[in-house]
Amino acid sequence: MQIKPSLLTALLILPIFCTSEWTIDLEYSLNGFTNSYPLGNIEMRRGFDGNFTGTFKPSQEQNFGQKLSSAQDETYSVRAKSSTQNGQTFLTTSDPCLFLHSNLFHVFWLSISQEKQQLHTITVFPDTVAWRNDEEGGKYESLGKTCKERSSLASESRGTPKGVVHVVGESTLPTPDTASFVQKMEREKRAKQHGADADNRSFIAKYWMYIVPVVLFAVISSAMNPEGAEGAPAQ
Repeated sequence: MQIKPSLLTALLILPIFCTSEWTIDLEYSLNGFTNSYPLGNIEMRRGFDGNFTGTFKPSQEQNFGQKLSSAQDETYSVRAKSSTQNGQTFLTTSDPCLFLHSNLFHVFWLSISQEKQQLHTITVFPDTVAWRNDEEGGKYESLGKTCKERSSLASESRGTPKGVVHVVGESTLPTPDTASFVQKMEREKRAKQHGADADNRSFIAKYWMYIVPVVLFAVISSAMNPEGAEGAPAQ
C-alpha cells in the first residue's frame, strides 16, 4: 500500500502533539503534608514558536471536594515536583474555601526556564470565572463570611479537581552597559586634565542613558524574583 506524502507528514508530526516533553507532578495536603494526596500532573509541550504550554491532568479522586469541605479552616497546600529537577519541590498555599466556591477550578501559574526545561515557581489560584453565585444573588457577596456560613457550599461533597495552566517563560533582560559608562567617565577625566571646557550639566543629565537601563534592570529583576514570595522553591 502506497502512503501519500501528506499522510506521512501528518504521522510524523502527530507524536509532537501527543507526547509531553516533561511533566510536573502535583500533590496536595490539608494538614501541612502530614497526609498528602495526588492532585494530578501538568504536561508541558513545546509549540512551533518554541514556547511551552501546559495541560492539567487531574487525578480521578471523587471525594476531592469533600476533603476540602471537611478542612475549611485549614490551609490548602499544593506541592509540585518537576520530572527535570530531581529532589527539588515547589510549594504554594491557599484557602480551601475559595476552591469550593469556584467549583474546584484551579488556575496554575508557572514560571519556567524554557531552554533548561525547569520550573522556577508555581502559584495556584481559584478560578473566579467559575465562581459560584450565592443565594443573595451577588457574585462576591459572601466573601466576608466563613465557609460554613455559605449555604450553597453544603452540596459540594464530591468531585474531581479541574484547572487551567498559564506558563510564563523567563525573559532575557538587557545587561547595563557599564563598560561604556566607565570609558566615558575616563574620557571626561582626561579632557579636564588637559584643560578642556568643563561640562556643567548635572550628573543625571550627562549619564541618563546609562542610568535608566540599570534602574529598569533592577526593577524588572526584583519583580520577577520577589524574595519570600508565595510559591518559592521549598525543599
